[in-house]
Amino acid sequence: MTRVDDPDMLPMAWDAARAHDADVLVERCIEGEEYTAAVLGNEVLPLIRLETARAFYDYEAKYADDAGTRYHCPCGLDRPRERALQQLAWRAFRALGCSGWGRVDLMLDRDGLPWLLEVNTVPGLTAHSLVPMAARAVGMDLGRLVWRILESSLARGAREEGAA
Repeated sequence: MTRVDDPDMLPMAWDAARAHDADVLVERCIEGEEYTAAVLGNEVLPLIRLETARAFYDYEAKYADDAGTRYHCPCGLDRPRERALQQLAWRAFRALGCSGWGRVDLMLDRDGLPWLLEVNTVPGLTAHSLVPMAARAVGMDLGRLVWRILESSLARGAREEGAA
């Protein structure tokens, strides 16, 4: 991924992307605060606000820059605003046909408008991962989280068998 802040950099970024794949995706850059919403069953856990010293929350910020990346949970939003974003995340998750567990990433632009970035149906479960971090915020350890994920998978399997 290449961030382009100057239109003259676009051809170079395009060429760099084309070196990896014939399909290139160009997106508008959203500047503002980034959040993630962990979905577990029919529940959206507390939001986490991501903060990085880097230009944006990229691979290095996620996995290598422990000193320059911060995770805020509670996220710092007032309760009604956080609840509205949790509901948005839930609607996005369900609109894509997702169930069980996952993570929805979003940003609030400088005007406070939400932008959905990604729905991740296979988020990480390491000590550094965001879903376990949100689960800890509600007093759920990793063992209980994994059990809840398993329960949601078994429930879905039973529903699908009943429909067959």
